Amino acid sequence: MITLRKLSTLPDGTRHRKALVLVRGYEKQLAAGEVVDINYLTGLLGHLASDDFWESGVREGAAELARLLKASPSVFSEPELRRDLNRLGHAMASALGKEWADWDAVMPPDRLSAASDALPRPFRIYLDGLRSPFNVGSILRTSMAFNLEKVWISPDCAPPDHRRSVRSAMGAVETVDWSVTEPNVLDGRDAGTLFALELGGTPIKDFRFPDAGTVILGSEELGVRPELLERASTEGGIVSIPLPGPKASLIVGVAFGILMEHWSRRVPGTSQVFPLAE
Repeated sequence: MITLRKLSTLPDGTRHRKALVLVRGYEKQLAAGEVVDINYLTGLLGHLASDDFWESGVREGAAELARLLKASPSVFSEPELRRDLNRLGHAMASALGKEWADWDAVMPPDRLSAASDALPRPFRIYLDGLRSPFNVGSILRTSMAFNLEKVWISPDCAPPDHRRSVRSAMGAVETVDWSVTEPNVLDGRDAGTLFALELGGTPIKDFRFPDAGTVILGSEELGVRPELLERASTEGGIVSIPLPGPKASLIVGVAFGILMEHWSRRVPGTSQVFPLAE
């Protein structure tokens, strides 16, 4: 790690960007449960407080946090310190003109060892023509969170290895079992019962989810292609999320998250959360 003396000698722009990296680095350490160097952090905060480049909110916040850490390094619990560093980092990024993105969030580390010990749930999805890399990545991330068995992706979808897919997936591209394939993959017995998430179907609270099967998610503009929608309607059915507000649709990644919450709760032995509230 760069010494504070060396940091103070860097050119202005480099120094300010490096200071932000250091603050974010401490937040990442705390998120990962690592022990942080309080003495260095206190010195870094003092450095920020004395740098006239930063807005008064940054300087005053850094000075107050440094004062408290000097008075009692254990005055903050880990969540409190992380929250203070998070606020400070966002203020610094704003002063530097850096726009915040979802993938900039400092997230807790994935429980890969726990996931590897658990059998995948007998749930699969087929992405039918999704054009947004952000949506593809988001769905892969949700699939990893719910420990899905398989994600099939139609050839006309945005690729999972697109840079925006990778960013929104937050590591799930390398972990989830996915493959690009034509719809005929759904003809195999591995697909189980087919159903589709689409407008005009059975409200999700009334839908009978299969114990094992594949849900089809359609494109953002056109929905599920007609032949797949017809097949789903004759097998597992069409499930819809009622929308009482004036907006007629949801982001497909958000809709998928809602669906997985319901599917997980409705199938015996696949959920470790509280029963669904009606």
